[in-house]
Amino acid sequence: MEPARKVNRKAVALVAGVVAVAALVGGGVWASAAIADADRDAPTAYWVPLGETYDKPAEPGSVPANALSGKLLPVPSGFALGPDLEQDGNNFFVSGEKAVEGFKEARGGMSSSERKKRDEMLAELKLKGLAGRSYTHEGFSSVVEIRIMQADPGAVGKFSEISKKFLEFTADGREAPKVDGFPDAKCSLLAIGEEKKEKIDSIDCVAVEGDVMVTFRAYGSKPFKNADAVEFFKNQLNHLKSPGESV
Repeated sequence: MEPARKVNRKAVALVAGVVAVAALVGGGVWASAAIADADRDAPTAYWVPLGETYDKPAEPGSVPANALSGKLLPVPSGFALGPDLEQDGNNFFVSGEKAVEGFKEARGGMSSSERKKRDEMLAELKLKGLAGRSYTHEGFSSVVEIRIMQADPGAVGKFSEISKKFLEFTADGREAPKVDGFPDAKCSLLAIGEEKKEKIDSIDCVAVEGDVMVTFRAYGSKPFKNADAVEFFKNQLNHLKSPGESV
């Protein structure tokens, strides 16, 4: 199953003094059950460790064409659509209007003041849309998840800086690789499992290109090639800059 982080995300947001972001990062933007109107592909089976197998799912339908999903990196050679991104399926899009409506309807675990701060944050974002796609390498030994958010450029920049601090807080202390050509991108590493006996490694990254924020996650059984994951992330960023030219 997907590796879980070792800290409570909402607690991190509160400690950092950004209650408004707790509903987005901690709740979060990508896993709100309230976004029921998202266009998504059919659910797929989840990733399993090396040595185990699962029945190949039925071929999913396709998400209707839209400009934001077109900003996601197409499935590269040697990869296929991966496991579900929570309940959103492995390839989804939701408009900004529907996303904001969904977030405002989601009130669980939040005080009235927290909801007010969240709504102020959403208004500042001027959210245009959310999209996501997962990828799995042949053999199902690793999984890549990419999620993008399109919104007001200034607000996206602020949001990304908070997300980067969150990555620093949850990292396991190892030096994360840089993303060549994208100095403002930020990555962090986190091994999952009992200390010194971790079986799964993961890398999380955040970057902004124009009015689009990209959150990236890759994980798999050790030994895990972080350099390959970073190259995948770089290809996504290049695709945003020059669609059709990424490799």
